[in-house]
Amino acid sequence: MKNQERPRANYRRNSGMLLAVCISAVAACSRGVSTTAAPDLAAEKQALLQRDKEWQAAVTEKKDVAKIVSFFSSDGIMFGSGEPTDDTHEALTKAVAGLVADPSFKDQWSWSRVELSPDGRLAYLVGTTDITANDAGGHPVTNHARLLNVWRKDPDGVWRCIVDVWVDPPATGP
Repeated sequence: MKNQERPRANYRRNSGMLLAVCISAVAACSRGVSTTAAPDLAAEKQALLQRDKEWQAAVTEKKDVAKIVSFFSSDGIMFGSGEPTDDTHEALTKAVAGLVADPSFKDQWSWSRVELSPDGRLAYLVGTTDITANDAGGHPVTNHARLLNVWRKDPDGVWRCIVDVWVDPPATGP
């Protein structure tokens, strides 16, 4: 009888250990699972578009370079067709200051597509922009361009632009 009891006792002990390991594994895995409710994407989209509207108002006023730059994330970049890439806070500030110092500068944009990630933390906006600035001869020239912005909702809950890119449309005709 003793020989038959040992396998059963070992089986019970091993089964208990296996059960404990499984429970621990499930508990460890569930720590990574978010229990927060899914974001309200419609509300996030409205918040993003409101933030973009505030940005456009700041650009239109052309008064406060720091305010305009504050719409970019700390790692934000900006560039247009044939323009250098402004990928530091200092470069963005210098580029924005140069734009708003131009008396002819205007930038009006509109969006044809706004998409948010399922978690509501990233978004991209596709549209067009009309940027007016003086050419080398001091004459105002308007560039009609395609526009792409990528936005991120930062940990402080504020939407900021991480990529602002405008490119010339394709050439038309010969």
